[in-house]
Amino acid sequence: MTTPDTTMSPPTLESVLLDAWNMFHPGQSAPLGWLTHTTAQIHAHLHHHHTPPQAQPPADTYALAHFRREVWRCLREAASTHDIDADAADRVLSALDLPALPRRWQVRLTLSVLLEVTATGREEAFDAAEAAVETALTAAEVGARFEWDGSERDGADPGDVDPAADEPAELK
Repeated sequence: MTTPDTTMSPPTLESVLLDAWNMFHPGQSAPLGWLTHTTAQIHAHLHHHHTPPQAQPPADTYALAHFRREVWRCLREAASTHDIDADAADRVLSALDLPALPRRWQVRLTLSVLLEVTATGREEAFDAAEAAVETALTAAEVGARFEWDGSERDGADPGDVDPAADEPAELK
């Protein structure tokens, strides 16, 4: 059994020219020197007129940046109008190494905040503390909705009398 020769080299230019001569002029021998002269002329022509392959031009960075920006904007628009799920859009953006879409989040925090307020009773102290927190966050222009739940009022300990407190309106 014979194995195919995997190292066969391509035919030489001389053998291709000789095969072409024999196809067009069967039974006639090529003129003396024709094969050598024609081969030399083809090699010279290829050597002098052959242009080396051009290197790929660098990617147009502006076009690439524009494309990336357009992909991000299109996915943001599609997710905003619910044409595509926002999580799916984020997966596509992640696969393209683009930033995730900004989303609105509702965050519930439970914070322990210790405030000192002036009040005449426990409930009034809680109300004053809640009002102080709400005023501070509203002034900070934080888009917050407050859900005060009376059951989360952990503790209020009375302290000393506040001498700087205003007189009650009933006394005036």
